[in-house]
Amino acid sequence: MIGLFLTSDLRPLMRLLITGLNWPPETFLRRLIDGLINEGVEVTVGSAQNPDEPQFTWLPTPSWDAPLPARLARLFWMMMRAQVAARSDLKLLKAHVEKVPGAAARLRAWNQLLPYAGRHWDIIYFPWNSVAVSHLPIYDLPSPILLSCRGTQVSVAPHNPGRAEFGLGLRGTFQCAAAVHCVSEATLKDACQLGLDPAKVRVIRPAVDPEQFRPASSRPNANDDLRVVTVGRLIWVKGHEWALQAIRTVADQGVNVRFQIIGDGPDRQRVLYTIADLGLEDRVQWLGKLPPPEVLAQVQQADAFLLSSLSEGISNAVLEAMACGLPVVTTDCGGMREAVTDGVEGFVVPVRDAQAMSAALLKLAADPGLRQRMGHAARARIVRDFVLKRQVEQWLALFQSVLGRQTSVDMIPLSVNQAEVEPASSPVVQ
Repeated sequence: MIGLFLTSDLRPLMRLLITGLNWPPETFLRRLIDGLINEGVEVTVGSAQNPDEPQFTWLPTPSWDAPLPARLARLFWMMMRAQVAARSDLKLLKAHVEKVPGAAARLRAWNQLLPYAGRHWDIIYFPWNSVAVSHLPIYDLPSPILLSCRGTQVSVAPHNPGRAEFGLGLRGTFQCAAAVHCVSEATLKDACQLGLDPAKVRVIRPAVDPEQFRPASSRPNANDDLRVVTVGRLIWVKGHEWALQAIRTVADQGVNVRFQIIGDGPDRQRVLYTIADLGLEDRVQWLGKLPPPEVLAQVQQADAFLLSSLSEGISNAVLEAMACGLPVVTTDCGGMREAVTDGVEGFVVPVRDAQAMSAALLKLAADPGLRQRMGHAARARIVRDFVLKRQVEQWLALFQSVLGRQTSVDMIPLSVNQAEVEPASSPVVQ
């Protein structure tokens, strides 16, 4: 596939903007960026933070949290640049911004949209639905838009009565996007129920590099212990309370279980209180947010991975654990059955069912041979179906299909209040 997007004199044939990111981005997005660059795609990254990396171009997309004088000065400079270099783009954007209620919200909208005026790419890609919704006006600019649907951003957020405008904006992005990527068949089904045309959709599942994520060369020989790990943000949708109840039951059955929680987030205090309420201080270790190499090291030394989520697309953390040769106990949410076969690579249990989770963990605790067989099967599944190189090839094929396709936003009213849309800094994590 190398050279697919290169001309004979090595000039890139396709320029791709990936925008709405925090930097550094989530690991799965960084893997995709690096993979596309390696295949010859000219990548620009849109973020508030300067990545300061030579492999790609940076498009500053400033946040709205600076002191007011600095915000207004920056906004004035961006407006002057657009007046000189991109009057036609400015006219298109102005028609939408004028519909936003409130002067402060209109300034915020200009701050979001002006970085894109006069800068055109072959494709603009939004990895997060929330950012795609808040940037709906740029769908009228010349570059076709591609967006991703991930887990709770289509299965939960649009059904929140307090976020009705988000659901309306999401439908607008579905109508105006040139194409839509879904991380699983389950996510595709949820998105289609919100009005997404299946003809626009390409399912590309997450992937990992099995050369990077692989079993440890040596592990502690502790057949009488069960070391369980989970990785993810501490947010309600991850269902940590059910995981902790399951660990309590496993411990009460006499198993020397150890549970490590890797990650941080707004529910940290609630998770820590639950650990204390269940008397699990000597069984559960909260490690916080760790650098990727340390996360890998911890996962490699575990006996099993536990995912207690209420909603997922397909968990990248689960795929990484499977590549490391761990059996998985996962809830039956989103697309997890597309990655884990019950009884083969691990166990799939009902959502919010601590008893079923504990029963699966007890089976793994009682049978080291079962853990080994399921771990081997898990890695084999990754090598067969979830390899990063194959995923990058699927993305390249999707980009080819998008080139030349675009839907106008002219008939879609901008009803989303820009000031209330979920910012890029807090995407719902997968």
